[in-house]
Amino acid sequence: MAFPLDHTGQIRRDLDRGAEAWERLGFRLAPESPQMGFVPGGEGMRTWATANRCVLFRHGYLELIGLRDPSRFNPWRSYMERYEGIHILAFRCDSADLAYPRVAGSVGGFEPPVRRARRTGEGEIRFRNIVSEDRAWPEGRIIVIEHQTPDLLWQPSLLEHPNGAVALQSCLVADEGLAARLARLGAEGWKEVPAKENGPAMAGHVIAFADLGAAIRLIESNGVELREDHLGRPTVAPKDNSGAIMILTESDRGA
Repeated sequence: MAFPLDHTGQIRRDLDRGAEAWERLGFRLAPESPQMGFVPGGEGMRTWATANRCVLFRHGYLELIGLRDPSRFNPWRSYMERYEGIHILAFRCDSADLAYPRVAGSVGGFEPPVRRARRTGEGEIRFRNIVSEDRAWPEGRIIVIEHQTPDLLWQPSLLEHPNGAVALQSCLVADEGLAARLARLGAEGWKEVPAKENGPAMAGHVIAFADLGAAIRLIESNGVELREDHLGRPTVAPKDNSGAIMILTESDRGA
């Protein structure tokens, strides 16, 4: 049983500034959605302190989480205090209940499946998540996710981007221990890259575009300076992508 890459999640306090940065890169963002889940000492699903904005592709998506109501429970507090960047790496499964024995038996350090939800104007987006335990996965939150309402998330109107992005191709993992455990888990869609001193374990992501040249021209016209990585690929610096490297590549799946 293999688990393909579903999405990466970036966390920063200022949700609006993060959304503006993605718009400068030419992405179309889904409307803001309050996050919901279980709260210590409470019963049932409750609204958290955070909300998110997502960039949906035909294959995968990017998630940005930020603070909205500090008076509420914030499950991401420790991550916000650590650094701005990718803290969530999620892989997909068809059934969380069927996947959990494989997950628990292969590498361990995961809680049994739990319900999660987000409200949108079209309805409630629902998930069942197998979530990593922080003590076992200190590099960040690893999730194996069952989408129960995918049509509410991947809406056709949100899949067309001014920059022509079509897929989240991979997540860049800069930690040997994390890479080894992801391999044992059967996770797909990540690439190990050289670690930087005191750098994040989840360093960035690779995004595929239908027309790379057109994407580069649009991004640069919006005042974002692109650099090249060691393979000569155009790269967005972490300061322009909420703490994460973004490598741009041409899609091999066509438009």
